[in-house]
Amino acid sequence: MITITLSNTGVFVTPNFYCGHMRVRSDFSLRLLLDKIIELGVSDHVRNLVEDSRRHMGDRSPYRGGKTLTDLLRQAIAAAREEDDGDTAERLEDALSYSSGVMLGPDLEIKYQLLSHSREIHGNVLRSTLSSAAIWFGDGARTFLKDKPQASVNDLLTFLDGLRSMEVREHPDAPGTYSAIRGTRETMTWLEETFRDRLRFQPGIGDAVAAATPASASASVEELADAVLLRARRRALDDFRAVVLNRHSSERDLQRALENNIWIFGGTYLTPHGPRRISRGIELDLTLLRPDGTVHVVELKRAAVPILTHQRGRYVPTNEVHRAMTQTINYLVTLDEDRASLTARGIDVRRASATVIIGHPDFEHSASEPEVDEALRIYNSHLSRVEVVTYKQLIDRAAQSLRMVPVVE
Repeated sequence: MITITLSNTGVFVTPNFYCGHMRVRSDFSLRLLLDKIIELGVSDHVRNLVEDSRRHMGDRSPYRGGKTLTDLLRQAIAAAREEDDGDTAERLEDALSYSSGVMLGPDLEIKYQLLSHSREIHGNVLRSTLSSAAIWFGDGARTFLKDKPQASVNDLLTFLDGLRSMEVREHPDAPGTYSAIRGTRETMTWLEETFRDRLRFQPGIGDAVAAATPASASASVEELADAVLLRARRRALDDFRAVVLNRHSSERDLQRALENNIWIFGGTYLTPHGPRRISRGIELDLTLLRPDGTVHVVELKRAAVPILTHQRGRYVPTNEVHRAMTQTINYLVTLDEDRASLTARGIDVRRASATVIIGHPDFEHSASEPEVDEALRIYNSHLSRVEVVTYKQLIDRAAQSLRMVPVVE
């Protein structure tokens, strides 16, 4: 059963799925999280403990849970804490909270991007709920004013105050509230917390959106299409920035966010991107192609990694950067060795180049953003076919290109 109450501070939903004894939750989402914890990098000792949890769960539904699972997770948390690996400990604590029914499924899916388009799916649920609520309250207010045309503003507010607390019923002729499966109740609880604690209303945002779109009376179809595309790209860049700044994002999360937004790299590349397995023995993160068939390799590394260290009083790139750069050079060598077959397919590797994207100033512990930029500028000056950039630099370049697009009045 659930009860919905509307108050000055928001919407409150009281679910019953935490009442009484609740068994340990062990499902596909938890399995994905444990896989991701290993993917993001852990010590051999912690990895063995996490894999013990995975083996206990099994490979397919129904997954095993119980006290054994929570004990294994606690052991892994203790090991990560002992190694001062705070990020891994946090992820494992979230796994334990989720399995214990404390952390909600939508929060877990959004935080760790466990499913494709998790943020978009739950955002649509929130938008749909807000829209339905607005329609419901609007219809109620219109009906009230139609019945009482002489009503004052205070009368209308008093009427709306009476709608704050309501009990949702399954059938008009049956007492009681809706009963729902666990997933539905969990979504309602997530909506309650989102409405109460996380929803921020920004005045004037409708005007800002309207200002970015040319008036239909004076704009051509092409101008309207350009305005829609510009808004879509701004939204896509905001979404990509959110993935970058999430320190739990893996290389695969970053790759998914970029695959459908090749425009972020500039307007000189064809869409869609080229095949990842372009040559024997290698699989590229992204293969960009220019109109003349020239290849540009993109190697993606995590954003939440430090990329600078001190050496003799200077900031220099870390071994993580060197390994990524060397890996990318090896890709270019392989492409060059396979140039005959690639040329026959219309792909030009003689002028192939590459970009390594790694790190973000927000995840640097000691260096500032200007110091990061300067260190990479010096590093890149000694390279010829490979450039190393941060995700911040990539986002800033894309944002600048969007700002340069003229707005149709």
